[in-house]
Amino acid sequence: MPRAFNSLSSRNKFAKRHYEAIALAMPHASTHGDPAERNQWESVRNELADLFARDNGEFKRDRFMYACEPGANVRARTNGGSR
Repeated sequence: MPRAFNSLSSRNKFAKRHYEAIALAMPHASTHGDPAERNQWESVRNELADLFARDNGEFKRDRFMYACEPGANVRARTNGGSR
């Protein structure tokens, strides 16, 4: 019997392209001047990293955390190409 869409399975829900796309978006949401907004941004980044780590045992949390920082040099698939 085929599995239902979004059912619990042994497959990961997220792929490297998802991590990269989110890491590319995070610097645009970052704030430097307001400590309260920076704390909120860091909380979101931590929650995303926790979610991805639960989903994928091979997820590299430190790499993701760095990639979310403004100015990080992150290569991402912008045209859906393969690696």
